[in-house]
Amino acid sequence: MIDLQKVSKQVKDDFLYNTILYDMEEVLGKNITYVQIEELLSSDAKYIQEFKDINRYSELSSIQALELEISQKDEKSCQDAKKEINEKVGKLKALENFSVDSTYSAYEIWIGSAGVMVLFMTHNIIALFSELYNTHGVYVYTSFAAILGLTFWGYVKIKRNHEKQHTLYNSLYEKTQNLIDNAFSKKYITKCELYGN
Repeated sequence: MIDLQKVSKQVKDDFLYNTILYDMEEVLGKNITYVQIEELLSSDAKYIQEFKDINRYSELSSIQALELEISQKDEKSCQDAKKEINEKVGKLKALENFSVDSTYSAYEIWIGSAGVMVLFMTHNIIALFSELYNTHGVYVYTSFAAILGLTFWGYVKIKRNHEKQHTLYNSLYEKTQNLIDNAFSKKYITKCELYGN
């Protein structure tokens, strides 16, 4: 759901994408045109991936499809296609955080930090305000093991959820792309309607 013409303008004109522009200038030379950028974007997928990564890190959407206007003049099948595309694009934008798998996520750090913090606070409360280490040491250490177990369980649960959402995102992306391609072939929509350029 990326329009290469729109991306080429963003890469050339928006300072956010200077790293991509500098890489392209190394390949094509200085003062490159929008058309040259577009050709390079279509020939080398690494630039599109870098564009998506920059957007994700900047909390921007890489789904450039706009909401399609449904007109009463459109035939019923066209209205249905536009409505379905709008629905699926909205869902994709909501799931966009799951566009990459969880391999390089920071879940281990986030959840591990929370678990260690809870463990540390529990230790301090017990050590400072009670004699439980002396009187019920087994229970104290068992509670520490339970905290660690819950931390690990939370990590596994969140990681599985991310993978599930990632699979859903990929499936939905493919279905939406097929719907859009079908709508283009039936001339229900134009590139200008979908991307606004």
